[in-house]
Formats: sequence, C-alpha cells, structure tokens
Amino acid sequence: MEQRLIYLDRLKILLTVLVVLHHTSIVYGGAGSWYYYENQDDTAATALLSTFTAVNQTFFMGLFFFISGFVTPASYDRNTAGGFLRARLLRFGIPLLIYMLVLEPILRYVSTGYTGSFGNYLKEEVLPHPIRSVSDFATGPLWYLVALLLFYAAYIGFRKLTGRLDGSKHPLALTPRLMISYLATVMVANFVVRLAYPVGTDFLNLQLGYFPAYIGLFMAGIAAYRGHWMQQLSERTARKWKWANIGLILLLPAGMMAGGALEGDISTFMGGSSWQAIFYAIIDPLLGLGITYALLVWFRNRWNGAATKTTRWLSSNAFVVYIIHAPIVTYTAYALRNLAWHPLLKFGLTGCASVILCFTIASLIRRIPGIFGLARKSGRAEVSG
Repeated sequence: MEQRLIYLDRLKILLTVLVVLHHTSIVYGGAGSWYYYENQDDTAATALLSTFTAVNQTFFMGLFFFISGFVTPASYDRNTAGGFLRARLLRFGIPLLIYMLVLEPILRYVSTGYTGSFGNYLKEEVLPHPIRSVSDFATGPLWYLVALLLFYAAYIGFRKLTGRLDGSKHPLALTPRLMISYLATVMVANFVVRLAYPVGTDFLNLQLGYFPAYIGLFMAGIAAYRGHWMQQLSERTARKWKWANIGLILLLPAGMMAGGALEGDISTFMGGSSWQAIFYAIIDPLLGLGITYALLVWFRNRWNGAATKTTRWLSSNAFVVYIIHAPIVTYTAYALRNLAWHPLLKFGLTGCASVILCFTIASLIRRIPGIFGLARKSGRAEVSG
C-alpha cells in the first residue's frame, strides 16, 4: 500500500490551478468551449493560448482520473460496495445538483447575451424554468464527477465479478511493453471513437472522444496502487520523457498549422479519416502519458516532504474550487471586459485573480454548517481515498 501521498496532494493543487487557468485562457482566444469570450481576433494570442489549452488537454484531466483510480481500491476496501457507492453519490451528487440548479442558470446570463438586468433575467428566464439545467443535464465542468460515478459503478461491478482481492495477489507489472500497449490501444480507440463522436461533440455532456485515455488512466491508477508503481517510476525514464515532451509540444502546434489551423478551422483534427485526425489521435495520448510520467516522478522526488499548513489549506479547498470556478472565472472576465489590455495580459490578470478568488471563496464555503463536512470529505476523497 502507498503510504506517502503528500506529493499527490500537491499535484492535485497544481491540476486544480491549471483547470482555472485553462478555462480562463479560452475566454481570451484559447481553443475550447466556455461561457464567455473576448478578443477572439488576435492571431498571436489565439495561437499561444490554444497551444496552452491543447497541451493541458493531453494530460490534466487524465491525470485527475489516474489519481482517482489510485485511491479507489483502498477506499473500496474500507467499505462495503453499497457504502462506497453511497458515499460518492452524496459527495458528487449534491455538487452536481447545486451546479445545475444554481450555478448554471447564473452562467447563462452571460453566455446567452441577455441584455436586461440580472434581476430581470432571474425573473424572466430562471424562475419560470427552475429545472431547465437539470433536464438539459447541464453539468458544465462537473462532467468529471459524472464520469467518476460511472467509473466507480464499473469498478464495483468488476470487484463483484472478480472477488474482493482485486488482483492484489498478482498485480500488473509496470513494463515498457505495457506502456506501449496502452498507447497503441488509446491511439486506435481515439481514432475510432472520434469517427462517431468528434472532439467538441458530447453525449450527456461527456466528450467521448477523450474517454479512451480517461478510462485507461483510471484503470492504470488502480493497477498502480496494487502493483506499487509509484516506487517503480524511473527518474531516468522521466528525463527521457521530458525531452520527448519538449519535442512533442513543439510538434503539436506545427502539425496544427500544417493542417490548416491558422485558417481558423480545426475540425479536421477533431475526428474523421483525415491525416489531421490521425495526427491528433496519436499525439494526444503520447504527450499525455509523457507529461503524466514526468510530473509523477518530479512531484514524488521533489515535493514529497511533510505537508505544510499552506499545502493542507490548498488541498482541502481544491475540490470546492473545481465546483465553483466556472462562475468565478466567467464573472471576473466579464467584470474586466472594458479593460483595454492585450488579451495575454488580461489572461494573466483574470487568471491570477480567479485562482485567488476561487480558493478564498472555497475556504469560506467550507465554513458553512452542513457544508463543511461534505466539502472537507470531498476535497480529500480524490487524494486520500
């Protein structure tokens, strides 16, 4: 059993900050979908921010799923199957309902371009349709919680079918052959899935075009826990991945530009039978695995000391930050809409302000009676099990 998880706490903090900055970058020209946009006509800003979002997309949510998978077996072993699932339905179901009933309607005020006052918007558009977001299954960034609930249900079924030991007597070894098999499987699955569900399209707010890697990394997290992979991750291999990552990060925008991205249309990369779709289906998991491996080794070796007060505070609030960041990012950008700055400067200002506001407001929310316990458990659940 892995005993020292301080570095995973710190890695989770980094990933949470990246989520906030990722969505902020979309506001100012980065590739992706969000509630509010500005300065979409600045070519340099769009290129730089789109590279930032494209690189993030290869690894940050997949690494969240890996960490979630890593802590799942120990959490399951401490509970019955019913208790394990009930706890997660409570921890994830309540935030999902809050998001759909409260946060999503607030975000629609900006995203729909409503011209009246916010009070009139609530009176005319929200109150007459109290469960619109629920019926639309408008989960926004909280699609991640929906996916985790599905993965947990599948894990429970797997444990029921295979027995309680979950392969712990014969753990899967981490070998180069296994990593190559993972990459080959995800690359092929990416291409096939994106024929039907190109990146940018969704089913129940889930972008299935990215799910081959998400499923694979969640399973890898489970195998890593059982097989003690964290100790086996090699610093030498991480250095090789570091240099490979640099090359791949340069190759990604070069390939996008060669495929016509500068003309403003990247749809051929998102799915289909073109060389652009094949290129993205290959480079996406390759760069994702490389960055994931390098980050895990770096945090294990450099950031695994005793938890400081700041680390504990940031880690405890990270889950709530993920839940509430969408309206904070959106309305911070909206409040600064008349600031005549270059979009990259506005990205820096809005991103930093949003991160500070998110963690501050999250800490205040966790003090509310009745929410404190839920938020605190949820905040630790994905790292400590």
